[in-house]
Amino acid sequence: MRNNLKGINKLFAVFAVILIFIFIYFVKDVGPKENDIGPAENPAINLWFLPGQSGEVKGEIEQLIDSAEKSIYIAVYDINDENLVNDLLSAHQKGIDVRVIMDNEEAADEWDIVSPLDDKNILRTDHSKSNFMHNKFMIIDGSEVWTGSTNWTENGLFYNNNNSLLINSEELADNYTTEFNEMWNGEFGAKSPMNTPYPDVTVGDINIQCYFAPEDHVEEHIVSVIENAKHSIDFATFAFTSIPIKDAIIKKIKQGIKVRGIYEARQKSQWCTYDDLKEAGANVIYDKNSKTMHHKVFIIDNEIVITGSYNPSKHANKANDENVLIINDSNLAGLYEKEFNNLFYEWGGIDIFPVGNISITLHPDDPYMAVNGVSQEIDLEEVQSP
Repeated sequence: MRNNLKGINKLFAVFAVILIFIFIYFVKDVGPKENDIGPAENPAINLWFLPGQSGEVKGEIEQLIDSAEKSIYIAVYDINDENLVNDLLSAHQKGIDVRVIMDNEEAADEWDIVSPLDDKNILRTDHSKSNFMHNKFMIIDGSEVWTGSTNWTENGLFYNNNNSLLINSEELADNYTTEFNEMWNGEFGAKSPMNTPYPDVTVGDINIQCYFAPEDHVEEHIVSVIENAKHSIDFATFAFTSIPIKDAIIKKIKQGIKVRGIYEARQKSQWCTYDDLKEAGANVIYDKNSKTMHHKVFIIDNEIVITGSYNPSKHANKANDENVLIINDSNLAGLYEKEFNNLFYEWGGIDIFPVGNISITLHPDDPYMAVNGVSQEIDLEEVQSP
């Protein structure tokens, strides 16, 4: 019996060593690396992550405004960057068709900065206190779309964790222009019709699904993508209270799908899905940004990215004005995955390898492993002995 136990322990140790070698060679290199973000391979899509690329992002926005020849249509929840407001006023003075939509409450808070836009009759708001015009997008000359999670504020551009995309596509621009015109004409939230011209767009060889909340039932589309996950789901969300999306993820965990997530720490509440997903087996953490972890991103199977202004919540799905892109591209997903890993490990995330009833935890900075939560030391000499 004693020999049998010794043999079992040796087999377990060998298995653990194999896991450690896998960890060393395949996991450790995904830890945080400053500015370790490269361009997307498709020239029609450019991607930036903030705050690491803040200067590039603001510079790109300024360049886009300056390059416009016909029109600049902007729907951004919050704007308090005076330089960008002045750039828009300059474009308006040159005869460019400039129009800006903001959330009513945010515009009131930033009135000292944005009122010059109102003076030129190029600013409108949603006039709602309870629902948000929560979009973050810009359309240049009906051919380029800037979108993502970034508000045009000091925090949004320089301190919060955000992502920004620039996509060259006339069809996608048509989608966003249609949505913009609805809001410009006073059709916000539930009043917004379901009339996106091209909900399914191809940019180069990349398929992109484009949806707007609340009219396009965004939550159902996200659940559908999650239900088709084959091996992994990673997410970083400012607010995550959606019960249907949470339930879909729990079902995938029960099927053996690996799930990791990052939550904004200030969004802890009785409605937050953190505890439910953690109890179900998701590897979830809270962020440690002293400002805000503002991403709204899901990465499925390292192949599909869901991003935009949409936080997975009932309010976003039913009441707010939001936009979402579901992008099917492994290259772009790889960039988002790298950013996710940078943040996950920087903020104390660890890797957990469940094996039957045994859970093995490895951490980049810890020479030991934890087996079912108990620190264990492996005797490599014993493992290697005949």
